[in-house]
Amino acid sequence: MKNIIFGLCFLMFPVIVAGQHIIVQIDGDINLNGSSLLISEAGEDFSSIIENNTPVYMAVLYDDQLGNKLNPNQRWNVSIHKQNMEWNENLNLQVRRTGDGIKYGGGGNTQIQNGQNYQQITNTPNYFFQARGQIIQIPLAFKISGVSVIMGACDLETSLVFTVYDNW
Repeated sequence: MKNIIFGLCFLMFPVIVAGQHIIVQIDGDINLNGSSLLISEAGEDFSSIIENNTPVYMAVLYDDQLGNKLNPNQRWNVSIHKQNMEWNENLNLQVRRTGDGIKYGGGGNTQIQNGQNYQQITNTPNYFFQARGQIIQIPLAFKISGVSVIMGACDLETSLVFTVYDNW
């Protein structure tokens, strides 16, 4: 009898220790094009700060339905960094969370903390915010500073990497 119970427990073990699979989805584009870069008078410079005008939303969802049922309030945190393709080091790209999003499936308040103030996005991962459970439509705002006419005309591009860690 002990061997049968041990065998059943041994078969159940891989299911119990399975990790939480978390998916990050980003909806929207960060496009800081020339809409704020109009100069009407000779000798003027660009606006010192350019903000993204279109909404960008983030969602953090569980891919593992069993893990979701066992632990629907899984704790997680987000870090962010950039990977430059064509970038000018005089530019300062920043991000902030402008709202709490919506709890996936409705009902109740989201449990989300930090990230309301602008913080610089560097090439090294930095903590952004933390939360619990599945949350959709977390609004993000971006701004860039350091743009100047002496930079010359060019297209600049960087990729943002959002990394989610469970159990903060």
